[in-house]
Amino acid sequence: MTRVVWTLLLVVLLPVLLITAGCKGTTPSAAAPSASASGAAQDGALPADPPENSADAAPIDESCPASNTVAFAKTKFIAHTGLAFGAFHRYLYKPFQAGTFKKGANGRLAAFIKGGLAALFVKREIRLASEDVKANPTLCKAIAAPLGKIGDTVQAAFDKLKGGDASGITDANSAIASVEGTSAKDGVPITENDNADLTSTPR
Repeated sequence: MTRVVWTLLLVVLLPVLLITAGCKGTTPSAAAPSASASGAAQDGALPADPPENSADAAPIDESCPASNTVAFAKTKFIAHTGLAFGAFHRYLYKPFQAGTFKKGANGRLAAFIKGGLAALFVKREIRLASEDVKANPTLCKAIAAPLGKIGDTVQAAFDKLKGGDASGITDANSAIASVEGTSAKDGVPITENDNADLTSTPR
């Protein structure tokens, strides 16, 4: 009786075992993607970020315009820088060369009063000139950065001058000469105007 039972079980289970083994043998490997899936990944995948040192990774400089954004930007720039540089040379650089700022010099007090007014005037005119420069693509790229520093450079030079250190005046003069040279090279020569009204109302 037992042998008959075992025989029946074997007959019933054997086909089931064979079918199960056959299904496992035909299952595709999960590790191997299909050709269509691979192609879709290549066509639809986002590109990898560029290396930090590549040209595509470099930030885009949008500080300078592609075209003029203010009417007569060059004309206004020439006027403001002409007044600023003219005032610097008349009331600071020339008295410095003449020794008027030295202790005991004749007219020293008046020179310091005018020099202080000139430093403030130069700073204001340079600020206005910088706004015009940033409105012109050629000037912006060439001299926006060095021009923007001149106002503070002149003010710092005058502050040092009051303490007896005249080295800042020479540095400011060099910075102005550099901007004038670069501007002239780009076809925008600056004509200095030393008839500035130092007591004019700030604009």
